[in-house]
Amino acid sequence: MKSSIPVAITIRSFNLSGSAFKKLEENCTLSFINKTGERLSETDLMKALANVQGVIAGTEIFSRWVIDQCNSLKVISRVGVGIDSIDLGAAQEKGIRIVTTPDSPVQSVAEHTLALALSVLKNIPRYNEQMRKNNHTATAGSLLSGKTVGIAGMGRIGTRVAELFECLGCHIFFYDPMVTRQTPSAWKRVDSIEDLVECSDIVSIHATPQADGSPLIDANVLSHANGITLINTARGTLIDEQSLISALSSGKVKAAALDVFPTEPYSGGLLSFPQVIATPHVASNTVESRLQMEMESVNNLIKSLEDAGL
Repeated sequence: MKSSIPVAITIRSFNLSGSAFKKLEENCTLSFINKTGERLSETDLMKALANVQGVIAGTEIFSRWVIDQCNSLKVISRVGVGIDSIDLGAAQEKGIRIVTTPDSPVQSVAEHTLALALSVLKNIPRYNEQMRKNNHTATAGSLLSGKTVGIAGMGRIGTRVAELFECLGCHIFFYDPMVTRQTPSAWKRVDSIEDLVECSDIVSIHATPQADGSPLIDANVLSHANGITLINTARGTLIDEQSLISALSSGKVKAAALDVFPTEPYSGGLLSFPQVIATPHVASNTVESRLQMEMESVNNLIKSLEDAGL
């Protein structure tokens, strides 16, 4: 592949001193690098993609309007897994190939999910805040061992989450109509998301976005809850925000731990609940996983451009 091929880095964070960046520099011409630390708007994204043939992308919105302006773009190489921010129909019409890094974030997201669950059960954020105010009030926590954990989405990450929780003495139930492979006999499959919510103490979401963009967890689903802890490290659109607010108010959902939100950066009503733990979409953001994801995304981009004959 010729080093003159123009590419852009539009993701809001990319290690510019790492080996992945060095490899990208050696193989391509960098026409644009996002150094703002912020997700680019559609207008800025469109400008960044002018005349480039490949892009290292994050969660920027590759709408039809953006893609229609990209007459040279051949490859979108996503640092991560989700592609719901890309208009797939528009990309297909333009002949743009989309590649992702499905293996790299698995352990990081699974560990973050476990950390969120333990933070809820052990009241860790509350104690941390109280002690800084010289408040040493103790509130009884709960054991994780013995809890029924319901996994919505038994892909790579969901499977790893189930393994971690099982190691700590949890009972695993799961809902995933797409899974055909054999799962451990101790893991119990349920037929609906309502059944999963009804039988679980903790529900952790690891599903892909719904085809029609509708939430997986809505008011009807939450009406089946009995004081669950709800964890979401997948996509913010999988939970209807107002339904979750209502369920937190009624006690149907006892607590929630959320790394993703319908709109990011998030500053909405969920943050007013003390029983909600929030992190800013950082579940995959460990040093080790980021290095792996960045190198995988660069390798994917280079190979895809070579396959395109560039």
